[in-house]
Amino acid sequence: MAKINWLDALNLKQAVENIRNEIPGDWYQDPWGWPELGFFLEKKPELIVDNLNALGVRALTLLDVPKENWGTRPAVILDIADRLTYHALTDCLSAKLIGSMSPDVYGWRLPPIDPSPGVYSHNNHQWDGYRGHLMLLSDLYPVALKTDLVSFFASIPVAMAQEAILDRCPHNDVTRRLCDMIAGFGAIPNRSGIMQRSTASAVIANMYLAPLDDVLKHHSKSIMRLSNGKVSHRSFARWMDDFWLFGYDAGNARQAQMDLQAAALSIGLNLNSAKTDVLEGSEVATQAKEIEHSAVDGALDGDTPDFGPLEALVDKIMGNPEKTNRTSIRFATQRMRKHGSQYRIQELIATACRMPHAADSWSRLFKEVFTNDSLQDWYLEYVSSNWATHEWAIAHLGRMFPSSVKPRKPLLEYFEQAIRDANTGLPLLAVAAQRMGEWDRDEARDAYREGYRRSATPHARRVLALAALKSGESRTTVKGWLSTDVENAPTLAMLESFGWNGPKVQADFAE
Repeated sequence: MAKINWLDALNLKQAVENIRNEIPGDWYQDPWGWPELGFFLEKKPELIVDNLNALGVRALTLLDVPKENWGTRPAVILDIADRLTYHALTDCLSAKLIGSMSPDVYGWRLPPIDPSPGVYSHNNHQWDGYRGHLMLLSDLYPVALKTDLVSFFASIPVAMAQEAILDRCPHNDVTRRLCDMIAGFGAIPNRSGIMQRSTASAVIANMYLAPLDDVLKHHSKSIMRLSNGKVSHRSFARWMDDFWLFGYDAGNARQAQMDLQAAALSIGLNLNSAKTDVLEGSEVATQAKEIEHSAVDGALDGDTPDFGPLEALVDKIMGNPEKTNRTSIRFATQRMRKHGSQYRIQELIATACRMPHAADSWSRLFKEVFTNDSLQDWYLEYVSSNWATHEWAIAHLGRMFPSSVKPRKPLLEYFEQAIRDANTGLPLLAVAAQRMGEWDRDEARDAYREGYRRSATPHARRVLALAALKSGESRTTVKGWLSTDVENAPTLAMLESFGWNGPKVQADFAE
């Protein structure tokens, strides 16, 4: 047992707040928004203390998320107690890990002036700062090196990440437990490196890239200094593993590329040669502005909205749907929804099967544009086609159908079978279980029981238990299901503490 007083050493309240801020961007969307977090904080912090005093990590769930051009991103869904533990430990050490990071590095960081542990700059502001910095640099310099890393998070060697943490932090219980958890994550079969979509992991990843930041600083030029003299900006910008370095000479840019590759190799990483370019002349500003999409917002926000730039972006998406990045598609669909544009909408829904990596964005747009009946026909045709290669996309597109509108029998049967099927992954199971409980409680309860008998993970049993409770399943049955796994002990304790009043489904998930 550790002698440290964990509740004094860590700020659990802050860690819970930070996790809640990152939950909307999770690869897996929990129907109930992980209510255990509030329960830990308000009722049972000792459950987290027990986890801090333990070793290793609890059972988790593997998840395959589609990437551009039919790539697959290996992801994991953490046990909720592990997630809070991991975040609280990293928050505590964050100032030592990334407190001195260059102001020209954006995203998942502490403010460059007077950083405080665990108090991160909001990523919306970071993204605005990143785009603005790129625009400034593209106006000042005629040459730019643009590159990124191959499978960055998955390629980080766990042992080297631990060493980097130990180099920066005191060797105490906090550091030891964090390194122990990282070792546990690194030992997960069929997964390597550190997990994605986690602020805690992003902090560690930003820390790990310090050698590459040193190369960027060496090859960059000073461009401005704020009046307080505390923040000096240079002619580079980094957003996690996306790098931009600006200058005057293409040969110097290529030399910097070689130095970046050497620095990457020294820490077990590789530059992505397929995505590395040295841009010159007008191409510098052109490619920098592709990230910003400033022309779209500027045209739409005028007194008389001009849809031309937005439509040009849609045309570009349609010209190469498989390879268009998620960020551009999300940007386009958000503006289409906000401004009521239906430009090429029939072609977009016909082509959406080619963009499984953006299924969450298409789902939100399509349910606002098309009738529920027509979407049911389209969805069932899609899930039975060869295009339905990633269950993550099937799950997000399944959210086109709101809880409040009972669908026709074929869609009911599809979701019911998904609950009963032992091979159904957690994202689709969560959508199907929550929707079926609203659409047909009797059939849902029977499906939940079979689903439980076939279930293979604590996460799946938690979803089935919470959905079944809402559908009128007995407390005895639900308690038995949750008692199977130590990972679900917090969920069981939460229900008992609140008189078996099940948590509410998040409005955004149900709609």
